Amino acid sequence: MPNSRLDRSAPDTRPGQDRRSTLADLTPGTGAQIVAFDAAIPADVANRLRHLGFRPGIQVTKLRTAPLGDPSVYRLLGYDTCLRRHEAALIEIADQS
Repeated sequence: MPNSRLDRSAPDTRPGQDRRSTLADLTPGTGAQIVAFDAAIPADVANRLRHLGFRPGIQVTKLRTAPLGDPSVYRLLGYDTCLRRHEAALIEIADQS
């Protein structure tokens, strides 16, 4: 069942738009630098993420993912926190080449 609610591996593709890398794309054990929030992020969600420390320029490492694929644990600023995949997908990261 591709692209179903149960298929957590389905890519988040939007026709006609360039796809940027997000925190949700990281694999456990990898890190990246935050560059921006998605332009469509609601103000209250952006504010909450900023209060948690998710800001441009911050280095974040994905530590692990829950057994069913959501949420994931991220380390930033010396502490660990969980984000659901839909929240992590709103945080754009620098490409890891």
